[in-house]
Amino acid sequence: MHFFTACWAKHVPHISILADQLAHYHPDSLLYVGWIDTPLSVTLPANVQVIPFQQIEKLSELAQRYTQTELLHIARVLLAKQLLKSDNLIFLEPETQLLRPLVELVTALDTQPAVLFSQWLQPHPDRQFPDSKHYLNYGTYFSGIWGIRSGTVSDNFLNWWCLNLETRGGYNLCEGQGSDQLWLDMAPALFEGIYPLRNPAYGIHVSNAFERSGENAASFHFHEVQTDGSYPSYVNNRPIPAYFREASRKYSTIITTHPLYSQTSKTPPAYGLPDPPKPVSLTRQNWAESIQKLIKKINHYQPDFLFKDSQPK
Repeated sequence: MHFFTACWAKHVPHISILADQLAHYHPDSLLYVGWIDTPLSVTLPANVQVIPFQQIEKLSELAQRYTQTELLHIARVLLAKQLLKSDNLIFLEPETQLLRPLVELVTALDTQPAVLFSQWLQPHPDRQFPDSKHYLNYGTYFSGIWGIRSGTVSDNFLNWWCLNLETRGGYNLCEGQGSDQLWLDMAPALFEGIYPLRNPAYGIHVSNAFERSGENAASFHFHEVQTDGSYPSYVNNRPIPAYFREASRKYSTIITTHPLYSQTSKTPPAYGLPDPPKPVSLTRQNWAESIQKLIKKINHYQPDFLFKDSQPK
């Protein structure tokens, strides 16, 4: 069993830390890194094997059609298809922290062709963000961690997933496209044996930490974490439990004090079209929505005493 990820140059500190954790908890494994950026002269841990951008099939062609983030996420699946041989593979996004061996996931891969993890494990009232509609748009399964083993079902699954990403791998919610993640919603229905492992210890991130206790946690995921350990409001406005706030703060400190952080943190990705601007804060989005509703009401409001001649008789 081996692990893999895809990253930009700015993820070098994350990769270095993740590789050290894997060496501790899974000492016989390798971490394959799809390098979706220009070459960088840095020394990575001995258990890391880098696959350059040019060696990932079809990625150069797709870089002309997809944004930097879309391309990074598509590369994950293309890389899985390219790497999957006899050994089981586990994907971990670069901003992952392992807290113990992934025993349950490794065991599940002995019998399942692929293992997924849900964003949420129970229903929640839709009064905060992200809500149910958000995950219906972006995907109910979390693409930051998943596992796959070699076999006919897995091959068919990866071929189907890659084909869809090559043709419809962007973020276009009006067209039902959520890059790599949204396609996972169909996988359990289309491919026998692929289903989520319902374990609250896995795939804990800022938007689902509120429903998890953090006890005996296996993996934390810190995508979008800021240098002070906080998160932008457009990512989440649900209460973040103390255990995850503290873990985020510590992780940010480890990243920002890493010897390679200052060298790589400001490096823009080299491939793909420019990403669109980041969303504005949820507060501003709510204000804009309220103003739009008010303008619509004003435009449709025609009181009788002002427009008597325009009213139906």
